Amino acid sequence: MFTPPVQRMINFAYIKNRTLFFVFNHPVGKQEFDNSIQSIKSALKFHTPLECKECDAPLFDDIKAFVTHTPKRSLQEHKETEHVYHERSSGNFEINIDDEKLNSLVRSIQEIIKKANNNES
Repeated sequence: MFTPPVQRMINFAYIKNRTLFFVFNHPVGKQEFDNSIQSIKSALKFHTPLECKECDAPLFDDIKAFVTHTPKRSLQEHKETEHVYHERSSGNFEINIDDEKLNSLVRSIQEIIKKANNNES
């Protein structure tokens, strides 16, 4: 029997204009939250969290929830891999370019290829 991995239903929460917002990633999570929102409100009024004890007034007056439809960003770090390619050219090719700058550039590339082939041998 396959059991899917457990996903967090709540993406994040924030306070704006004295309203505590919960952002869900699935409508079922929001529906469950809406069913128990009155219990949560009364529990928070009855028992003030330690972080809010120093405040004279509560940090928020209302609690709301909504579902976000933006895809979750992956927090995995991108590992750069160094690609090493074997030079297939031997550097033995003719250069028939009239432009002096371009000709010198291609000759410098040719020398780099020849040096690379000599080092590999």
